[in-house]
Amino acid sequence: MSPLRDSLGLACVRGLARGSTRPVLVDAGMGGRRIRAGVLLGAGLALARRLKREVPEGRVGILLPPGAGGAIANLACVLAGKTPVNLNFTSGRAAAESAVRQAGLKAVITARAMEEKVKEHFPRTDRKLDLAVWLKEEKKAAVFWSLLAVVLPAGWLARLAGVPKEGGEREAGLLFTSGSTGDPKGVVLTHRNILSNLRQIEGVLGGLKIGSLLGCLPLFHSFGFTVTLWWPLTGGPRVVTYPSPLDPHALGEVISGHGVELLVTTPTFLRTLMRRAGKEKLGGLRMVVTGAEKLPGSLRGEFVEKIGVGVYEGYGMTEASPVVSVNAPGAERAGSVGKPVGGMEVRTVDEISRQVLPAGEAGILEFRGPNIFPGYLGRPDLTEGVLQGGWYHSADYGRLDGDGFLFIEGRRARFSKIGGEMVPHGLVEEELAKWCRRTGRGAEGVLEVMVTAVADERKGESLVVLHAVDLDPAEAEKALREAELPNLWIPRKFRRVEKIPLLASGKLDLAAARKMAQS
Repeated sequence: MSPLRDSLGLACVRGLARGSTRPVLVDAGMGGRRIRAGVLLGAGLALARRLKREVPEGRVGILLPPGAGGAIANLACVLAGKTPVNLNFTSGRAAAESAVRQAGLKAVITARAMEEKVKEHFPRTDRKLDLAVWLKEEKKAAVFWSLLAVVLPAGWLARLAGVPKEGGEREAGLLFTSGSTGDPKGVVLTHRNILSNLRQIEGVLGGLKIGSLLGCLPLFHSFGFTVTLWWPLTGGPRVVTYPSPLDPHALGEVISGHGVELLVTTPTFLRTLMRRAGKEKLGGLRMVVTGAEKLPGSLRGEFVEKIGVGVYEGYGMTEASPVVSVNAPGAERAGSVGKPVGGMEVRTVDEISRQVLPAGEAGILEFRGPNIFPGYLGRPDLTEGVLQGGWYHSADYGRLDGDGFLFIEGRRARFSKIGGEMVPHGLVEEELAKWCRRTGRGAEGVLEVMVTAVADERKGESLVVLHAVDLDPAEAEKALREAELPNLWIPRKFRRVEKIPLLASGKLDLAAARKMAQS
């Protein structure tokens, strides 16, 4: 059977049973506790059997940060043949409960500390499964399976535990990403998608013999889900986890104290880390890979000069499981996001006609490969709009140069990536428009405000509000906070314009708006 037809659970059994005594995870958020591969596998197998007995649904919610607990919960799900659904605990209750509703979740695995942290934003489900309680109750079973992992071949162990053998096109993961309507979109990832992307990552980075990587990205983000969770559990480098990417002082200590060699982060976080941690803490890194935002050349140069470590830009999206391309030592080009990973086809098409453009000509990027998702959960309309003939129609302008390096030249969709998060312009506009009407500054159906974005050296992009009515920016910011928009969504820049720019068709003139914001 082809490895790409295997289940993700079977791949984890093979990866963890091979060298079961080696440390596979270091939980720096729990005092640097080192978890051996066999111990992690034993805990996963014990909880998997309990999930089969007590949770009949095919999907299980998980609300945990990166760490031993998050890894065990996700591992138990795939070993039980269930789909882990890592919920975004930063998006507010409405978005989280939309994800719960769309996924049909009845149970969520969490911890008491997470409930305390999230508090009123914790999504409502029929059952909350306390991971610490389950691990305590299943301790003997976990030890039993850990011992078996030492003495049994991986295939025998998997059969004895009832781990699904085949995965293929079955659902292996469900991640939610922001949608233009406000409801998050469920991105279905199959076993083949994830295992393919893991192979593609190995094809680029495997030869570097990376010994350890930092796992601080949330498990509800695609990079945190595939790169820093499943890659280590299927035989990749050891992962050193920390529950948040937002604490540069602590991360510097973790990187230096645990010998982290590979850091995957965003340019925004990297800049802060560089200035707070310095060469003393970061000098032991072998490689840094950035994504989610454009990597400024000045930041790359400053990091190399001050820290002495190379920074390599990559590119991905949740719908691609997520890695599409990445620069690497010996195969890099400044300004590009690297060469596409093995098995990925890339082409550009005209935005209006969708006709394929000649090689090297810039256009809307389309991708095809084994890591491209099969569609959005319960949204055939959205799926048909982006998937045609196996090609994924992205929201990015770009081109391939003559040597096969991919360049991203712009974003079509009305989103901004700020600090690694997708921020929808339309939702911010909607709240501003409501406030304008409520305070007598605007009328129903009249376009008085528009949100656009400009490049930001520090955060990748920053939002700019164009307004055709008089308003006080401080009052507008206060109104958005009262509407409970996330902090990253709240614009800090406002510009008074004579009228909101429109095309002859009546659509927003995005290019003109951006020029207004830049001037």
